[in-house]
Amino acid sequence: MHTYSTDNDLRPKIYGGLALLAYGITILVELVTSALSTVLPFAAGFVVSWGLAFAAVWKIHDRWFWKTRIAQALGITCVPNLNGKWEGWIVTSYEGEIPDEALHPDNDHSQDGQKLKAWLDIDQTWRKINVHFETTQTPSDSNGATMLTDEGKWPSVSYQYENEGSPLVKGLNMHFGTASLEYRDESDTETLEGLYYTGPGRENNGLMYFERAD
Repeated sequence: MHTYSTDNDLRPKIYGGLALLAYGITILVELVTSALSTVLPFAAGFVVSWGLAFAAVWKIHDRWFWKTRIAQALGITCVPNLNGKWEGWIVTSYEGEIPDEALHPDNDHSQDGQKLKAWLDIDQTWRKINVHFETTQTPSDSNGATMLTDEGKWPSVSYQYENEGSPLVKGLNMHFGTASLEYRDESDTETLEGLYYTGPGRENNGLMYFERAD
């Protein structure tokens, strides 16, 4: 996983809020242990350092709290929770031969581009993300990403990826690329839809569309 940037200024504020919460926890623990020490002598002197408290609340927020409905409702989190598996397709400008098993059932040979079956597996925390993309031919993984939440009606994620290529597929060499996907949550269906571009060595582009599968 790698860190991702955003276009909002919530992160510094969240760090400040977590720091204050950690300080409050240390005070609360000290008060509770002082009260208990009269009946439980072994509790006397028990303290929790600020560093330990901050590490605990930060980990809870980074791994879990940021994606809860409460965090979203309070405006603590603006980025969408993209964790999970997504199924869909890409339409590629690649004009070479593609095996039938790699093509999407809706592929139309009379149309421009070839439609391939594709999947995304996204692992995300509050600060980090990895976008794993697969077709039946080869996988790729993101190495940098940005989430935009302040522009447009829907959030979007743009990421750069590296594809190691495959010696089993002619012309499919190692290459880099960029994808930009808009996230929508409508009518009980979550989708990611957008475009991708590959760099020198591949020089393809096309459409991408995915629906959440889990």
